Amino acid sequence: MAAVAALLAAAPASAKSIHISTAGKSSDEVRAEVVKAAVNLCRAEVGDSSLAYYLQAPCVRSTVKAALKAGNVPTEVASR
Repeated sequence: MAAVAALLAAAPASAKSIHISTAGKSSDEVRAEVVKAAVNLCRAEVGDSSLAYYLQAPCVRSTVKAALKAGNVPTEVASR
């Protein structure tokens, strides 16, 4: 896999992007990095809102889904 810019651009985390290098990494390793980045971005976007508990998980899910789709990560990984 070549390096891709995983644009973590789903709804709440739309103002941020992170470049994730995929060189020499398995699809599972790439996905783990995307999830970690999504958690950090969504945490920053949601902040200390009283609804943060409810907003964090949907933000991470939609951000990961968009990033994997944008980064052309193999379908079997993106569909998990």
